[in-house]
Amino acid sequence: MKKIRIGIFASSPSLIERIEFFAENDPEQLLINTKGLDDALPVAMEMVRSGVEIIISRRGTAYLLRENLRVPVLSFPHRSFDIITCLKEASSQGRKVLLPVFRQELGSVGILEDLLDIELIQKVYEDKISLQKIITTSQMEGCEVVVGGDVTQKIAENVGLKFIEIRTSDEDIAATIEDAKSIAMSARDQKATSQRYRSIIDATSDGIIAMNEKGLITTINSKAASILKVEEDEAIAREITQYIDKFPIDDVLGTQKVIIDQLTEIDRERYVFNCQPIVMEDHVIGAVTTLRGIGNVMRSEQVVRRSLSKGHVAKYRLSSLIYESPQMKQVVNIGRQYAATDSTILITGETGTGKEIFVHGIHSLSKRSKQPFVSINCAALPEQLLESELFGYEEGAFTGSKKGGKAGRFEIAHKGTIFLDEIDSTPEPVQTRLLRVLQEKEVMRLGGDRILPVDVRIIAAAGRDLRYAVQEGKFRADLYFRLNVLRLEIPPLRQRHEDIPLLLDFFIHLFSKRHKFSPINLPPEYMERLIDYSWPGNVRQLRNFAERLVMNSSFGNRQEALNILQHELFQFSPPIESSQPNETPQIEKVMEEESTQLPPADLRSKLKRQTIVNEKEIIEEALKKSRFQKNKAAEILGISRTTLWRKLKEFGID
Repeated sequence: MKKIRIGIFASSPSLIERIEFFAENDPEQLLINTKGLDDALPVAMEMVRSGVEIIISRRGTAYLLRENLRVPVLSFPHRSFDIITCLKEASSQGRKVLLPVFRQELGSVGILEDLLDIELIQKVYEDKISLQKIITTSQMEGCEVVVGGDVTQKIAENVGLKFIEIRTSDEDIAATIEDAKSIAMSARDQKATSQRYRSIIDATSDGIIAMNEKGLITTINSKAASILKVEEDEAIAREITQYIDKFPIDDVLGTQKVIIDQLTEIDRERYVFNCQPIVMEDHVIGAVTTLRGIGNVMRSEQVVRRSLSKGHVAKYRLSSLIYESPQMKQVVNIGRQYAATDSTILITGETGTGKEIFVHGIHSLSKRSKQPFVSINCAALPEQLLESELFGYEEGAFTGSKKGGKAGRFEIAHKGTIFLDEIDSTPEPVQTRLLRVLQEKEVMRLGGDRILPVDVRIIAAAGRDLRYAVQEGKFRADLYFRLNVLRLEIPPLRQRHEDIPLLLDFFIHLFSKRHKFSPINLPPEYMERLIDYSWPGNVRQLRNFAERLVMNSSFGNRQEALNILQHELFQFSPPIESSQPNETPQIEKVMEEESTQLPPADLRSKLKRQTIVNEKEIIEEALKKSRFQKNKAAEILGISRTTLWRKLKEFGID
């Protein structure tokens, strides 16, 4: 540890000798100087500049140094016993004794006069000049002896007066030096703590100003000084209203009002202003103010939003789509054109047609591609949960809410894209709030009172034309008009037969490779029948069928497996989820066409029973794979949720 440097002022040879004796065995560095009173001040200042941490001197010199230095100053004590001993010795040198005192007379000296049979004269001095004057005057008035310290001795000897030194005991010298060390160590700790706090307030990007109960600045960090365009030392002890005109000093210091996130203007720049009163025992003793530039607030918001949106990325590209049909080529080209814009898109198409892939692909091609991609299925959540997921909530908004609240999907998607899947299933109260977000570009959390601006591109998807939902009174017309800026309709698989062989081939090779089987080749007549099938579950249903083909063909008789799976496929054909009401499903027509090629009646009956058993097993397997999440199970099976619920009831699956 660095040695403590102690400055000592003493001109008395005996005092210097004893101090040096203590210094011989002391590890600390003692710097001794013989100056006193006014003459000691410039020397002491130089000591401080050179690293002296504390100073010791006689009483009068100590007073003068304390008034001009920032380091602690101690004085050697003048105890009553030392003064009495000194006066007793002086009485043997003369009866009239002068006792110079610094700034204030000693009391009860009359007892000493009677006890020692002397005439004791006290005279007050302020500095070296006044001390010299009172000693000279006293000599002319008949004083014979002067008692005092180092400077007094030199003046008394110059005018021919006898001098008796007020001695400091060895114990007091040692004790004073030890006290000096202790105080210096404490000052070091305090300085280190102060420096840590200083580093903390200077490290923040906010301007920080502390004031006392009178509104006078006591602390200001470098950022605040920069904002106020003032030097830090210059601002100390100045009124804060001198720099911030509209500072609510009466509210803060008078009524203990806490100010949070208030906008203020300083030198034509806008800042977010906070102020917290400092209260001790129900009394305001000051306040702390913070100032943050609007630019910093916005940058911090971006950092937080990016952190919240981590993991929200698009997984697919439009190039991932497999197609050959002119219809799909046209739709994909339109999707690429839409990606170059920033307008809201409404995508319609039956379940399993690939709406989500289109949304991912459009985001990936857009100028927002490096920003968050956030999706939510509006049909998968009950109303209150959907509302809290979309818009977020504040702490305590409802029972079970997270501590600190939660950011909604719109907040997380800021600067990016939000995908609202199955928008037609959105409850009406949520539709109302969605409309406000689209109109105002801002959200308010549940249970909150702050409006948060959001910049998001909205892409919505529905399984049917929303116009019919509007006609049925299930969807707000004004929300529909807001969503229907750019429109993309994805054709069902039955309208693009050219794509079916490509998709089957792709999925057969995909699953064969995944399960390490040899790819199967489908007979031409078998492929023709699959091409003519309506595929009510579209690409999702075809994908799952391809996986079953690969797996079942690898477990036994391939031809038998192909026949059974084909008949299961045609048996298990839910109604097509049409984009228009009253549209006639095409399944019955397909079944009629296929019936001429079915096996005999007894075999058909056997196959039907077997199909029902297989169908139940397939559904149960899908439920297990999805951990009994019905939405996911329906997706695995390539059927709608409504169909799955009907089948569960039909087979008695709980």
